[in-house]
Amino acid sequence: MKLTGFDARHFLRQHWQKKPLLIRQALPDFCDIISPEELAGLACEPEVESRIVHTRRSGYALQSGHFTEKDFTTLPAKNWTLLVQAVDQYLPRAKELLHAVSFVPGWRLDDLMISYATAGGGVGPHFDYYDVFLIQGQGTRTWQLGQRCNANDVVLDSSGLKLLKHFHESETFVLNTGDVLYIPPGVAHWGISSNNSLSYSIGFRAPDTEEMLLGFSEYLTRNSSPDERYTDPPLDPANILPGEISKSAISKARRLLLKLLRDETEFARWFGNEMTLPRYPQAVVPSRRFPALDKSGLHLRTALWSRLAWQRHENTIIISANGESFSLRYSGKLQKLLQQLAGPAIIEAAPWLNSQVCRQLLQTLFQRGVIVEVKNRP
Repeated sequence: MKLTGFDARHFLRQHWQKKPLLIRQALPDFCDIISPEELAGLACEPEVESRIVHTRRSGYALQSGHFTEKDFTTLPAKNWTLLVQAVDQYLPRAKELLHAVSFVPGWRLDDLMISYATAGGGVGPHFDYYDVFLIQGQGTRTWQLGQRCNANDVVLDSSGLKLLKHFHESETFVLNTGDVLYIPPGVAHWGISSNNSLSYSIGFRAPDTEEMLLGFSEYLTRNSSPDERYTDPPLDPANILPGEISKSAISKARRLLLKLLRDETEFARWFGNEMTLPRYPQAVVPSRRFPALDKSGLHLRTALWSRLAWQRHENTIIISANGESFSLRYSGKLQKLLQQLAGPAIIEAAPWLNSQVCRQLLQTLFQRGVIVEVKNRP
C-alpha cells in the first residue's frame, strides 16, 4: 500500500518534523480494515489497550478498558470516541497499513491506533511529542491545527487526559475517506467527528533524553564488569587537603564513564534493542517447535508482534529483534533477506537456504519467535 499523488523526497525535505501536510485522496480506494463492531470486540479483550473518551459540557471523561459488551450497549448515540492501541499486533491488515509510510525508517514506527467516533466525539485539544499520520476511513472528521506546544502548555484535567490550557486555531481541515493528514511533533491538534467515523493513526517512537540516559545506563550496568573500578590518579601528600575532591580525581572518574559512553558498538546494540522492544513484550511467543527450513513450500513472515531492525558495522551485521540483538557475518544476501523480512511481504524460505549465514538467521529468528510460518497464504 502506497500513498498516491505524493512526493516522498519533497515531503521529507519540506514537511517531516517541520510542518503539517494534508494529502487529499492519498489512498483513493481505501477500505476500512476493521468494522466498528470488530473494533469494539477487540477492546473487550483483556490484553488489548483501549479507552473511551466521553465529550460532555463539563469537559471530557476517560474510561479505560478492557470493556464488556454491556459497556457498549449503554453508550449514548453521540459524543464519545473509542480508541484501541497497537491494532497492528492483532490484525495482519493493520500491520500492512503501516507500510503506507515506508519512506520513513521502519524502526521509528510505534503502532497503529484506530479510533471510532460518533458525532461530536473527540479527545480534546492536545499535542504529541511524536509524528503522526492520520488516515480517514468511513465518515468525516474535522481537524483543527494550532500552535507549537511544549510541556508548559499542558494541563492534566480531572479525567486524566493531557489537554492544552489554550488552543489557538490556525488551520482547519475536513477529512473524508482516503485523506491523510500529517502532523509533526509539538503541533496542537483537535479532532471532532462529524458523524460515525473511523480514523487510523500511525505513530512513531521518539524517546526523550531521560529515557535514553536511563535505558543506556541500565544496559551498561547489566553488561559491566565488577573489575572496572575507580582508581586514584598519582597522589602527592603535599597536595592533599582534608576533605577536598581534587580536579584530577574528578577527571579520572569522568574518563572511566566516558570510556563506556564512547563505545559506539555497545551503544548501537542498546539502541537497536530499545527501538525494537515490543509494545507488549508478553505477546512475544518464542517457538518451541518450528518447521524444518528445508520443508517444501515453506513460507515465512515476521510475526505481528515482532519488531526487526539491522545495522551494518564493517564486516558484521547487528540484528535487533524484540529488544534483543545478535551479530552475524555480513553478506549482501543476508542484508537482502533482512530487508525482505522487515517489509510486508511473505517470503519463501528455499531461495535463501544455500547461504549458511541466511540459514542461521532464519533459525535464530524462528527460535526467538520473531518470524512464523505462513500455512494458509492469502
